[in-house]
Amino acid sequence: MLKSLLMTIPLIFTGCFPYVFHEQQGVLVSGIDLDATLEIAGIELEEGGFDATLTIWAIRDQIVTLDNAKTISDLYFRYIDKVAAEPVKTTADFGVWHLTWAISNLYRNGDESIRAELERAYLDAKQRPEALTNFKDIAIEHVSGSKIYMGDIHDVARSYAFSHIVAPGNEKYLQSLDQYKKSKEKKS
Repeated sequence: MLKSLLMTIPLIFTGCFPYVFHEQQGVLVSGIDLDATLEIAGIELEEGGFDATLTIWAIRDQIVTLDNAKTISDLYFRYIDKVAAEPVKTTADFGVWHLTWAISNLYRNGDESIRAELERAYLDAKQRPEALTNFKDIAIEHVSGSKIYMGDIHDVARSYAFSHIVAPGNEKYLQSLDQYKKSKEKKS
């Protein structure tokens, strides 16, 4: 609960979202290694908790390959029910909101082949926000609204992206999967 409060307090006080975009070109991460980043996503989802879905959420606006889309769909179906069953309802709803939002953006920004690969996940994701107690209206807007909300949204999310996306040569982000693992070991 403390972690969720720490993530939302900056939003309450700043009341602004400086990193919101509606054009994909403005949010593409130069040099991104999606395979390594998806390994991080799997680790985070397996670990669970408030921020478990945020790695997939952080890459929701990137251009993915068909293999990436298959991995994302597999991760979605492997973990969405676990995310929804988190014991703290706010954590569960936050996770469902962000994971369904990620699927929606990846689907809506994808080409025909990506949409075909993600279609089952997208159809499931479109229905999930209706069951939320918290964040329901904003989740529905992000998943099914007429605008596609892209970008890091706020500083906390941007910081998370920098520490969970692998983009060798792009100094803002992790340089390797190994760097993430070493950082995680230090925190344990």
